[in-house]
Amino acid sequence: MNVSRLLLGVFGIVVAGVFFFDASQYPRAAAQMPMIYAVAVALMSLAMVASELRLGRRASATRDTAAETADREAEAAPRRWTAVAAIFLLAVGYIAVMTTLGYVLATALFMALALAILGTVKWTFALIAGAVLIAMVCLVFVQFLGLPIPLLPSFL
Repeated sequence: MNVSRLLLGVFGIVVAGVFFFDASQYPRAAAQMPMIYAVAVALMSLAMVASELRLGRRASATRDTAAETADREAEAAPRRWTAVAAIFLLAVGYIAVMTTLGYVLATALFMALALAILGTVKWTFALIAGAVLIAMVCLVFVQFLGLPIPLLPSFL
């Protein structure tokens, strides 16, 4: 069982609960989107916890599998922490350059660099998912909610 994934799932449930109860104090129309997102995050976090508990039971049934998994996780830990630190620094840079580069370009650049660091997703899927994500966020936050997000670079 991967304890960090288990704790991340529990943390996700707690954060979703806080956001859900906080959004319940908003006016009815404004509370709908945050509540939907909170429920979605809670359900995905619950699925993560259930998956880890199920994998934990299966791994405890065979000791060899658990030992091999622990060895693989120990070998991958330094690279994983380096990737986490690099993506955190990318996120800080993303926030810093968003007003200059605009949401669309900054998000595409951030996603491309983060996925290149992780190296776990095929580029075809990354391009399709990235385009859909950027379009959906633009649709929800700019068109639906009317937020003034700088979409294009300021120098254009």
